[in-house]
Amino acid sequence: MDLSLYKMTPLEEWIAEKYLAHSIFTPEDLDIHRIANIYGGEISYLPTKSHARWIDDGSNDFMIILDSRLDEPSAQSEFFHELCHPLRHVGDQQMLPKAFRDLQETQASQFQLYAAIPFFMVLELDFPTYEKDVPMYWAHEFRVPLDLATRRFKQIKNRISQEEYSQRLVSYNLSMYRKADPANWCDEAKEMFRLAIDRKLKKGKGVVIR
Repeated sequence: MDLSLYKMTPLEEWIAEKYLAHSIFTPEDLDIHRIANIYGGEISYLPTKSHARWIDDGSNDFMIILDSRLDEPSAQSEFFHELCHPLRHVGDQQMLPKAFRDLQETQASQFQLYAAIPFFMVLELDFPTYEKDVPMYWAHEFRVPLDLATRRFKQIKNRISQEEYSQRLVSYNLSMYRKADPANWCDEAKEMFRLAIDRKLKKGKGVVIR
């Protein structure tokens, strides 16, 4: 898998710039309390479903409540999901139409992948010998559940496959263009083309070939 073919989205770049600006360089630096503080928020633990609370007053203050019954990888995962809401969304989710809530949840799931397993950190890791072992390795390194690491791995792999296909398509189109360019024709092809044009002119306009 050629990681050089992967292209980060604007959201990924935004997250990466924020991390790098605050010296978050490695998986060990992904401390959720530190990250919450960087963005202007706090974390609290209660025996309830994880969620975020914030007020759209421009203060950027927010609170992420994490389920105290979760293990560390699960809490890490849910933190990055909930973090998206105060940073990227407005309004009380409970008051929004279901379709809009679903859209926000989808966006939060994407944010979660980018923030929990940043691509610029992936580039610095050694890959296991076998590709099938990558998700387990990432789950360990980034302290997240295996299913999250698996989704991120598949996402990166699919984006690389799409880029490979795009490059092959561009290469094919360029080769077809070169073949269609008369400047690249052999002498025999040029002569056949000239004769065909001459015949067309003779038939359509009464031109006599000298």
